[in-house]
Amino acid sequence: MSFVNTILSVGVAQINPRLGDLQANLAQCERLVRQAREQGLDLLVFPELSLTGYHLRDMVATVALRLDSPEVQQLKEWSRQVAFVVGFVEESTDFRFYNVAAYFAEGELRHLHRKVYLPTYGMFDEQRYFARGDQVRTFALPWGRSALLVCEDLWHPSTAYLAALDRA
Repeated sequence: MSFVNTILSVGVAQINPRLGDLQANLAQCERLVRQAREQGLDLLVFPELSLTGYHLRDMVATVALRLDSPEVQQLKEWSRQVAFVVGFVEESTDFRFYNVAAYFAEGELRHLHRKVYLPTYGMFDEQRYFARGDQVRTFALPWGRSALLVCEDLWHPSTAYLAALDRA
């Protein structure tokens, strides 16, 4: 086994998105991507549902993005500056809504993870509003293989185990 000696510069965009305000959150994302490029970061990571805010409830359908939407095209374009992971609501081609984490780099959507474990306790009732993802996959990054997991996914050892089996 050989190891590559690489220093990776990662930024965490610790933000408080405006609930349901996709345009304001996109503007904030663009500004932070620009700052990340200026700081020479390799990767910028935004929080879960960073383009919409978290407690969406009945707003899910109004803020959902299809992968061919103009907003997703903007995200692709911004990723020419710096790679980033961002969270949003995806509307699939079969009209389901998913809580996703998306990895954008070099002008492309390189990987999309649909949250697998949707909480249904206390103030969290995601299963009422979102469809459940059905897989954990790894993907290639310049510094090695990785997987994206979203919040509750990390509470279940099976997701990390599946990612490790797939060489993350």
